[in-house]
Amino acid sequence: MKRIVILIIFIFTSSPFAYAGQDGFAANSDEILRMITNPGGRAFLKIEFKVNSSKISKTAYPVVDSLGTALTSGPGSTMQVRLVGHTDSAGKSEYNRSLSLKRAEAVKNYLAVHFNIDPVRIEVQGMGEDQPIASNETAQGRARNRRVEVINISKKADIPKDYQELDTKNIW
Repeated sequence: MKRIVILIIFIFTSSPFAYAGQDGFAANSDEILRMITNPGGRAFLKIEFKVNSSKISKTAYPVVDSLGTALTSGPGSTMQVRLVGHTDSAGKSEYNRSLSLKRAEAVKNYLAVHFNIDPVRIEVQGMGEDQPIASNETAQGRARNRRVEVINISKKADIPKDYQELDTKNIW
């Protein structure tokens, strides 16, 4: 029974990886849209920041630009999303939560300025180190935990019918 519960938890927590690139993070607007099209859909984005900073690094602009493109085209143009910032476990928990929120806000502000996305469509949340997707014991694991998650918080009625996946798609 314990194995079944663990398997179910693994399936639900790893579902964003199903459409993502090799490292589990969405890297382009098509992947992002595929992952977040349905309400509750989510995508992990590898948006890098300078250490102890909420300034988006230059190497991360293509990923943020892909998110902007996804949120201004097709079904994304009507979506409401929540950007959830995450950190690794280095540093104090309080500081990490504050930093993760500032990073999510930085992405929101970038999208509002560079893609003219109404800030009302974007909520932000900072989780700090509380929801790791990898071990914080290794540099690689810590790097995976430093991420921004995009969650579609739209109601199904808000998404154009042309883009809603059929519920029968997942019937065995």
